[in-house]
Amino acid sequence: MVSPAGSGHDGPLLVLDYPGERPEARVSELGLPGPRDLLAVPPPPLPPGRYLAALSAGRPPGPAGAVLAYCASAPLAAVLAAGAGPGGRAAPLVLFDAEPVTAATVLTAYGATLAQLGVRPGPREVRHLAAQVPDPGAFLTAARARLSDHVGAALRADGAATEEVDDLTSTVTDSALRWLAHLLAAHHAPPPDRTGPTLRILSAHTPGDGLRLMCDRTDLLRDPRTAEAVVSFLTAHGARTGHERAPA
Repeated sequence: MVSPAGSGHDGPLLVLDYPGERPEARVSELGLPGPRDLLAVPPPPLPPGRYLAALSAGRPPGPAGAVLAYCASAPLAAVLAAGAGPGGRAAPLVLFDAEPVTAATVLTAYGATLAQLGVRPGPREVRHLAAQVPDPGAFLTAARARLSDHVGAALRADGAATEEVDDLTSTVTDSALRWLAHLLAAHHAPPPDRTGPTLRILSAHTPGDGLRLMCDRTDLLRDPRTAEAVVSFLTAHGARTGHERAPA
């Protein structure tokens, strides 16, 4: 679904596509020219306001041509796009399989992290963390402590040398917390001050309204129809796509 037309700009395309291993294709596979992925190196695990500020600080100077975001990054992209266009206007926004980020989303991600270690959090731990979600700083502090305990125990059980446990625990915990901080920031993202032209593209089974393509989620960003829809939308709103015709 495309919102009413607005004013675009021939600036860089800003992308929010959280890194990491996943079966789904990435925004980079659309083949758009020179995208600037603000999550290429995710910010440290900061509370939402500071997290958003860190993302915004990674923007190149000048107006953006558009902002593109995948899945849970959509709420953050909407906030960034609100003032990213020329003259402080909203930049065009493209969302792929955007879904709401709820408290349950954050807790599920926490559980999935522990599942990779062969650990299942107990009900008391889950209740405690659930109570902290409204206070992101408290949640991140509590999650760091619990993750450090779980990761350290798992490493020792796997036979990691004592001198390695601290370094590995810090690395694994920080990586997990960065993802949780991203989800917390999305969950607590304020409504954007303004909205510009918006294109929402959905795979076959993702709930919501938008341009629905009958393909699996894993293939949405490599489906040629997705690229065609994005190029058409961006071109209509003045963003550079690499498909412009040279002057006669």
